[in-house]
Amino acid sequence: MSVDVEDDSVFLPDWAKEYAREVAGSILLSGSPGRIVKKYRDKTALTQRQVSQMTDVSRETVSRIENDKLDPSYQFIRSFTGVVVLSRAVKCYFAKSERMGNKVDLPYLERIALELDVKRKDFEEIAVSSLDSYDKKKKEVLRSLEV
Repeated sequence: MSVDVEDDSVFLPDWAKEYAREVAGSILLSGSPGRIVKKYRDKTALTQRQVSQMTDVSRETVSRIENDKLDPSYQFIRSFTGVVVLSRAVKCYFAKSERMGNKVDLPYLERIALELDVKRKDFEEIAVSSLDSYDKKKKEVLRSLEV
């Protein structure tokens, strides 16, 4: 079983395609897929409820998956991978735009979301959560450099 990532996608960068394969593969091949799902969910700074809404499963199902009481379905892995990859794309794109002094091109990120099959309504929530997470991490790093 593998997660389909279109090689001919127009807006999805090669690194994002590779990251999607890495995320899905690590879930599929792990002896503890729930631990991997939780690790990636924590990286996105999303709650179980948010992930459940984005992947069309109940919050309880996400909890059971994370506790290795239920194996994730193909559809869950596919949807969840899209969420994780989009979160990373938002963080990377924001950091690059910030470093170069450019404005963030939201339509570009929206097209990436579309190619990852992330729903429009979920895009905004993922973007906000990802940017909050990015800002917190940046502040932690800056504080550690002051010492």
